[in-house]
Amino acid sequence: AISYKAVVSTQSTGSSDRLFGVGVIDFAGSSVVHMVGGMTALVAAIFLGPRKGRFGPKKFKLAQQSAAFQTLGVLILWFGWYGFNCGSTLTMEGTAADVAGSVAATTSIAATSAGVTSTILSWFVDGNLSIGRTNNGILGGLVSITAGCAVVTPGCAVAIGILGALCYYGASIFLEWLEIDDVVDASPVHLVCGMWGTLAAGIFAHPENTAMAYDNGSCGIFYTCEGNGKYQFAANLILVLAVIAWAGVFGVLVFLPLKVLGLLRVDLETERVGLDTKEHGGGAYEMEAPVRRHSIFTNRQAESATSVKAAIPDLPQVQEI
Repeated sequence: AISYKAVVSTQSTGSSDRLFGVGVIDFAGSSVVHMVGGMTALVAAIFLGPRKGRFGPKKFKLAQQSAAFQTLGVLILWFGWYGFNCGSTLTMEGTAADVAGSVAATTSIAATSAGVTSTILSWFVDGNLSIGRTNNGILGGLVSITAGCAVVTPGCAVAIGILGALCYYGASIFLEWLEIDDVVDASPVHLVCGMWGTLAAGIFAHPENTAMAYDNGSCGIFYTCEGNGKYQFAANLILVLAVIAWAGVFGVLVFLPLKVLGLLRVDLETERVGLDTKEHGGGAYEMEAPVRRHSIFTNRQAESATSVKAAIPDLPQVQEI
């Protein structure tokens, strides 16, 4: 909350103090909200370290829990997105109602295009139509459009959503390659897609939409508006770098002391049996690995379902986390 408030206070300056004379375009918080949370999540995942057995010779990947609950959560979030995207007009007077209508359209388009793109990618990359990938793709599209939802056209919203899904997917695979265990892909969805969304606003902001939403003569570098496009992109780029630096340093200051004091991670026995069992009196799900079809990363023989517990070393064999 402190990190978020500092970013909001820094960005919210008067018109006379606008960066490069145009200010930053982040209508509903791709950087202010999502990048701050995503960068903090990345720092936390690095300091926390991967779950035992997640990587290495006997690495495993936990199966998702309730796909129905996950999808329900995403749909609730999607519905709520109209509240803070459209609601960021703060009023319905004058042209604000028209801006809110445009925001609702671009938000819907970007989320849909990102969800479809992520589903297609899951078929060819992961070898199955993954509900989890689809849901995270939708969230990535929503995060990507949040900065520019009031200033981009519907056509550009399609492009932002598609590229947002690619950013999410690529970042997720890259983190796994780096052996950073971001369990719910918080940083790919919120940090990486937030970065893309903030930069996309500096690329695709339409002059007429920008004038209606911000009452200035700026636009993205995709358009010409008296040379302001390059300044708009530069302003948004500086915001991206500033948020990464601020949230990253703040995250280190929070999580490093917790790690040193041994307060950041549960003990190995609790990790092995699960917090549901240890803290709440029983497991909620039977965790079984899924059967996968052939993909570009797997051989042609489908993998048989195996228990995740078999992949985790027995407690007596483990010396340290």
